[in-house]
Amino acid sequence: MADVITSEYRLATETGLKSFVQTVLEKAGVTAEDAGIVAEVLVAADLRGVESHGVARLESYYVSRLRNGQMVPKPDVQTVRETATSLLVDAGNGLGHPTAKRTMERLLDKAGQSGAAFGAVRSSNHFGIAGYYAMLALDHDMIGIASTNSTRFGAPTFGRDILLGTNPLAFAIPAQNEPAFVLDFATTTVPKGKLEVYARKEKQLNPGWAIDANGHETLDPQVALHGALLPLGGFGVDNGGHKGYGLGLLVDILCGVLSGGAFGDELPLPTDGPLPGKISHFFAAFKIDGFRDPAAFKRDMDVELRAFKDSAKAPGQERIYVAGEIEYEKTLYNREHGVPVHVKVWNGLEKLAGELGVPFDFEQR
Repeated sequence: MADVITSEYRLATETGLKSFVQTVLEKAGVTAEDAGIVAEVLVAADLRGVESHGVARLESYYVSRLRNGQMVPKPDVQTVRETATSLLVDAGNGLGHPTAKRTMERLLDKAGQSGAAFGAVRSSNHFGIAGYYAMLALDHDMIGIASTNSTRFGAPTFGRDILLGTNPLAFAIPAQNEPAFVLDFATTTVPKGKLEVYARKEKQLNPGWAIDANGHETLDPQVALHGALLPLGGFGVDNGGHKGYGLGLLVDILCGVLSGGAFGDELPLPTDGPLPGKISHFFAAFKIDGFRDPAAFKRDMDVELRAFKDSAKAPGQERIYVAGEIEYEKTLYNREHGVPVHVKVWNGLEKLAGELGVPFDFEQR
């Protein structure tokens, strides 16, 4: 692992990389508190090995949109509706991460009182990895759920029009000694950011990931970026593509329709001009003790997870993982050895630092 990382990646310290991201965003007009939350979420993605949602997006998505007025650096965030068990927030076209985190934290407080709580955020923007917000529930003996719609990248089953985002769903469930079960997945075959990663590395896509603008499957990431992603399961119904399509549409309903935000073809396309604040999110949290004793539940979670991990391996395979385990182990490894940043992203960050006059000194030594 280390040999691969050092050949294609530079290694950053976690605290240094967070500090750099925060300083850059403050230079773009974001408050220190909000910038710190964004830095925390982006670096968490890189620690977990989800580089498509990490610091690679800092300049190309967040800073560029703040600079050209597509996002508001200091938004007027409003609570639209609130009950003991529900919450609707308008993010005021700000960065998605701060409002998403604060909304989930408010829902955890509500769930602590009422047993469960549900919330939505509208008029927002990209919020990073959905799993980060679901995982906020873990230290509260709760199960967390998070999802978001997005800029449109995906076509429906048997279609070629781009109507759905990558629309991820994330669930976080605590265990006792085993790493938490954290299922965080796009409802398209892959997130759009993975196409960007493959384009950056000049790698071919896997079959069934994407189609070109005419609806034909393609292995070229550059062509796919001008086409569409396929639903989870791939083309048609034989491999379950209709299931991914249904899940993606479910996310769009919970995030966009339920919140009164943008949905369907109101969501922006990658080629559209400025369409600020069109993204919506959905969150939920509920207490385990509404069902059974949390300690006993977590002991049984260990039994459940180990049963899968200890089961017979397929020929040639050395290990079976459960959701979130790979990311958990990558986080431990990267915290010790340094946060991997692809050299092309690193060079872009260094260029951005020079433009803004921000110190660029966070390499792991």
